[in-house]
Amino acid sequence: MEFEFDFHKSEKNRLKHGITLAEARVLWEVPGVEISARTIGEPRFLRISPWNDSFYSCVFTLRGRLIRLISARRSSDSEIRIYKEIVQREEKEENEH
Repeated sequence: MEFEFDFHKSEKNRLKHGITLAEARVLWEVPGVEISARTIGEPRFLRISPWNDSFYSCVFTLRGRLIRLISARRSSDSEIRIYKEIVQREEKEENEH
């Protein structure tokens, strides 16, 4: 997978949320779930993944073959619930087959 992001925005993200967009690439190296993000215009998605004994969420869009990272932060409680519900549903479906 190839990623791109704005380096200035990455530094702003670190100051605000404690994680750079470069660091957020690790969220694709661990199991995670992706859902559509509520946006107007360009389609955006939210990846929720466990990392460093916590959960992180990263907003991204697809630009051809690139994953463009927009922002990253610790996941909200509702996002963690979404992650757990999706993983539980997928595990249940696997066990039924």
